[in-house]
Amino acid sequence: MRSKRMVGFTLVELLVVIAIIGVLVGLLLPAVQAAREAARRMHCSNNVKQISLSFHNYENTFKNFPINMAWRSRPGLGGSGLAIADTGKSWCQMILPYLEQGNLFNDIDFTVGLRLAGGIPGPAANIQKNRVVAASPIPSFLCPSDGDAPNGLLNRRSDWAWPNDQWAVTNYKACAGSNWNWGVFSWNNFGATGVGGRNAGSNDGVNLGNGLLCSNQQNLMPVTRIGDVTDGTSNTFAIGEALPGWCEWNWWYNPNAVTATTAIPLNRILKVPKNAGDWLNGWGFASKHTGGGNFGLCDGSVRFFSESVDFATYRALATISSGEVNVITE
Repeated sequence: MRSKRMVGFTLVELLVVIAIIGVLVGLLLPAVQAAREAARRMHCSNNVKQISLSFHNYENTFKNFPINMAWRSRPGLGGSGLAIADTGKSWCQMILPYLEQGNLFNDIDFTVGLRLAGGIPGPAANIQKNRVVAASPIPSFLCPSDGDAPNGLLNRRSDWAWPNDQWAVTNYKACAGSNWNWGVFSWNNFGATGVGGRNAGSNDGVNLGNGLLCSNQQNLMPVTRIGDVTDGTSNTFAIGEALPGWCEWNWWYNPNAVTATTAIPLNRILKVPKNAGDWLNGWGFASKHTGGGNFGLCDGSVRFFSESVDFATYRALATISSGEVNVITE
């Protein structure tokens, strides 16, 4: 009687197969990760496109770009950052109806603030509604490559005294310009002609920026119309990427937390020790995409700019009327 021969893998053969599989996984994993990041970057680019188109839809309706302002010195509010949050109207609020968020926009009571006590007097129910809105993440405001605020909420936001309160953040900020009065990147651009266009001679890029929209804490800035962008809509930044976990001055409801400057180099905050409270040197644009970030231009187009972009060109792209001649080579 013939015995049956057992057929199977030897231990050595099994180890060889496992090693081959390991090598293949090692080779494929970077490609899979790269593909996923490419998809996330495209998603982010689509967000920027949506927001850029919302700017133009708003402009078609009101004949100016979205407003961004606060009344910090309003009597009785103390003149602090809380007053900005209470009186603020951010450009992010203004474009909600154009991002299919009309119901959320309709819940905002612009006559009251966010404090249930000590703020603008008004019905407590309306103040609470505003707080709910301000703590509502907006999908179009969030970049999928940024994992620091996975649910779209962070605490310890700028201009707010209660660290346990969480507010909805944004990965996209409007461009305030390139004039800047603080930190190691202090810069004042008088323009190609020496006149400098909007807010020539001012280096208060927070409140008197030479770009499309600034913080405007005292509501001193006029609205911006498309005709004010004399440097060319295809040569001027409207919005760019930001990282809320790396800068406290970031929550979409607050006009003092939705703008950034090109006086500070792109992605600069990622190249130094993390310090979310360093607004002097951290109020710039930044992105988790490798090597650069997405920007929306004033003509509604979207471009990816390298963090190694010529610094003079990068600053010039932020001004709306300074007379620079920009040649985009990105």
